Amino acid sequence: MTRAFLFAATGLAFLGLSAASAETVTQKAGRDATFKAGDDDPAMKAAFAKAQESLPDFIDALDGKVAGASDFFVKVPIIQGTQTEYFWLNEVSHRGDRFTGKVNNRPELVGNVTFGQQLTFLRSRIRDWGYYRNGKLQGNFTTCALLAKEEPREAQELKDQIGLACEGDASPQ
Repeated sequence: MTRAFLFAATGLAFLGLSAASAETVTQKAGRDATFKAGDDDPAMKAAFAKAQESLPDFIDALDGKVAGASDFFVKVPIIQGTQTEYFWLNEVSHRGDRFTGKVNNRPELVGNVTFGQQLTFLRSRIRDWGYYRNGKLQGNFTTCALLAKEEPREAQELKDQIGLACEGDASPQ
């Protein structure tokens, strides 16, 4: 199983709506669940901004300019009517500002995409990005924002499982 697949299997996609749940982050990840956050969530907005601001770093890695980089993925919104659902796409490539990737989550809210479907989209649609560098997950700002709302021990367990360090963690990304 590749790291990118393992990451997708943790269920760290999210829907553009809010919902409370007593289920732990580890339980959600174990069943490939979707995490939920509101479109107006300040932490999520900050994560989107940080991802866009640092997108040149991702593109450099994708273009082979970063040693030890592999398993690239991006998060993009898919809109159907008034509903928005965010998807991780893997097998990412680009030519200029046009990107291509395959949907790596099963839709829960929208019905206009399918798991494994190849999508082409503009750079401006990217809301988050990630890749592994020498076994450590880079980027992935929305996951950090979501995990900050979870029980700390459970969140750390999942971070350890996927190799993620978030700002404010003891070990830097």
